[in-house]
Amino acid sequence: MVKRRDPKKAEIPDADPAKIEEFASRVDEVPKPSRMGRPPKAPGKKRDYKAISLPFNQAEWEVLEEAAEKAGRSKNNFIRWAIAEMAKNL
Repeated sequence: MVKRRDPKKAEIPDADPAKIEEFASRVDEVPKPSRMGRPPKAPGKKRDYKAISLPFNQAEWEVLEEAAEKAGRSKNNFIRWAIAEMAKNL
């Protein structure tokens, strides 16, 4: 047989309404996580057309990591951005 439990009345000890309101009012001050400098996603543009597998050696990988971090982008996004920038300059 199932034992039914009666919910306990939750009481917050030492609840100061002013402190609760002050805490709740700070929720809008917290910055939302950024997209690391990435451009907004284009709606309806899935990245399922083509894919490549690109092996890196250690030196190339370290250069990519450092450059992506300096640019505030993910490694994949940095590669896409670099391709677009180079294509503009050709």
